[in-house]
Amino acid sequence: MKHEGLAGKVVLVTGGSSGIGRAVSIGFAAQGARVAVHAFRGISRAEAVVADIRAANGCAEVFTADLSRAAAADRLISQVLQTFGRLDVLVNNAGDPLRRAAFTEVDEDLLDRTLAVNFKGPFLLCRRAVEPLAETGGNIVNLSTALTRRAGAGGNLHYACAKAAINTLTAGLAVELGARGIRVNCVAPGVIDTELQQRLSDADRLKISTGRQIIKRLGTPQEVAEMIVFLASPAASFITGQIIYVDGG
Repeated sequence: MKHEGLAGKVVLVTGGSSGIGRAVSIGFAAQGARVAVHAFRGISRAEAVVADIRAANGCAEVFTADLSRAAAADRLISQVLQTFGRLDVLVNNAGDPLRRAAFTEVDEDLLDRTLAVNFKGPFLLCRRAVEPLAETGGNIVNLSTALTRRAGAGGNLHYACAKAAINTLTAGLAVELGARGIRVNCVAPGVIDTELQQRLSDADRLKISTGRQIIKRLGTPQEVAEMIVFLASPAASFITGQIIYVDGG
């Protein structure tokens, strides 16, 4: 779907090398946006995404950073600004449940890493991005999870708690940054057909999960990406502070 007003905009997509992030990066590039594809460990995959975008006459560059560190988050935004001259959209997509674990088996290391990847990183990036986004009247789209309203089922409570913090961050930033012309929204995917999902869930678990939905199938990364691109576009100019579930009901 074509969204007017995104051509020439600069979009930073964290975790843009695979799964939903890859679909988001390609989706924005298809709208004529210039895309900063971030990766931490998946650098070669990010380079492949950029190659695909360029092959379709799009504009994209790879950026790397460990977003759990404030200095790295600051440096990432600075590098994007140096390369493209502006920032219009920040998509906080990078995240990982790391592993399933019962509540009593979540040790301090797993808890710290889960919070660092899924909450601390987005928090730090949002903080650094405020000034450049205020200059362009830009916006933020955070990624959460439908598990936040399903009590972190299936050994995912630690992950759901970290993403629940993203939901609160979204609502709070929408209020705090609204006066500066920055919209902030959140997309909460359900069971999506990605490499990450395949790593964490066997066929039986996926069958149970999709069986609870109204639409009884896996979602696709493209379906999530379409919502993210819409929320970042001028078509959503009166939408902020929302958590939108893309989870098949």
